[in-house]
Amino acid sequence: MNARRLSQAMLAGAFALQAAFWWNTRDMRPDFGLVPPVPTPEAMDALGFGDRQALYRVLALGIQNTGDDGGRFTPLDRYDYVRLGGWFMALDGLDPVSDFLPVVAGYHYSNTPKRADILHVVTYLRHHARFDPKRNWRWLAHGVYLAKHRMRDQRLALELARELTDLDVPDMPTWARQMQVFILADLGENEAARALMLALLKGDPNLSPEERNFMQHVLTTRLAR
Repeated sequence: MNARRLSQAMLAGAFALQAAFWWNTRDMRPDFGLVPPVPTPEAMDALGFGDRQALYRVLALGIQNTGDDGGRFTPLDRYDYVRLGGWFMALDGLDPVSDFLPVVAGYHYSNTPKRADILHVVTYLRHHARFDPKRNWRWLAHGVYLAKHRMRDQRLALELARELTDLDVPDMPTWARQMQVFILADLGENEAARALMLALLKGDPNLSPEERNFMQHVLTTRLAR
């Protein structure tokens, strides 16, 4: 056998071995589920090659689209929300200022029908708001909404609303501070709700006439003694 035929036979043999290897291992793949494990902080640093912003964008887009690629669409109740919560926190460590991930978490993943899963979203939004309350208070307000209306957990909603009311954010809208009032009223704690509404009414000299009229209306109707 000359050298040419020998090289052709070797090439054909290598191709056959490669095809056989592929055929027998085609179903062998790591099973990470829909949401892959969260990398360690050290792994994050290594993956970023010094560019944390580029890494944030790549990974955040990946979390947004995970489960909905390759022509598949996955119901939200099939996701591992423990892992998702871990990803939210880890990516916040790369960029705690961006609103991209809070939007993905608060308006996409919060639509799961499982109330227990929504807690991971609320916990993340609360964490994100605490980093910079003056800029991110609205994410805490969104957490109040999710706890009250999606989770049906009035006690958690009240806890979040109290935290929102107590934030040192002078330009926070009055409606945000009033969220606690209406949750207290829903829980039957009218006296506490009335006291808080009176405090808000008397403590803000910059209220518009419309806001004052609304608050007075609530006091004399829903919160009347």
